[in-house]
Amino acid sequence: MKDGYLEVGKIVNTHGIRGEVKVQSWCDSLEDLCDLEQVVVSGKEYDVIHARIHGQFVLMTLSGIGSIDDALPLKSKVMLASRDQFDLDEDAHFVVDLIGLEARDAATGAVLGKVVEIMEYPAQDIYVIRGEREYMIPDVDEFVAEINEEEGFIAFNLLEGM
Repeated sequence: MKDGYLEVGKIVNTHGIRGEVKVQSWCDSLEDLCDLEQVVVSGKEYDVIHARIHGQFVLMTLSGIGSIDDALPLKSKVMLASRDQFDLDEDAHFVVDLIGLEARDAATGAVLGKVVEIMEYPAQDIYVIRGEREYMIPDVDEFVAEINEEEGFIAFNLLEGM
C-alpha cells in the first residue's frame, strides 16, 4: 500500500522575522508547492496560510508559526503533503511509486532488474535499472511500453544490443 504522504520539499531556512520559511521544492513545479493547503513537518500538520515563489524557492507562512523563533526549529526539516492534494493526469505517476518496480523487456517478458532511480534531465527523465547489468533508458514513448503500478512492473522496448 502506498504511503498517504509524499515528500514535497525541504525547509532550507527562515525568511524575515515573521516566521516565513524558505522551502526547496521537490515537486515538478514551484506552483505545485504553492497550491498546497496543508503540510506536515516533523509529524505536525500545518495549514499553509500563504505561499509565494521567491527565485528558485517557495516562501511559506504556516499556521502557528508567527516569528523567527517559531520557524528556526523547522530549518533543515523535510516537508510532506498528502497525496490527495495533487491532481495527476491519467498517465502520470509519482516518481516515488516507480522506484522499486520490476523492469521487463516488453518483447520477451524477461526481467531486466528493478528501477533504482529516475534521473531528471531537461529533455526527459532517465530510468536507471539494475539487475545482472545496469540499463539507463529514456522516459520516451518509444522505450516505455507500459507502466503497471498495480502489478508492479514497467515494460520497456529495448533496442538491439542494449
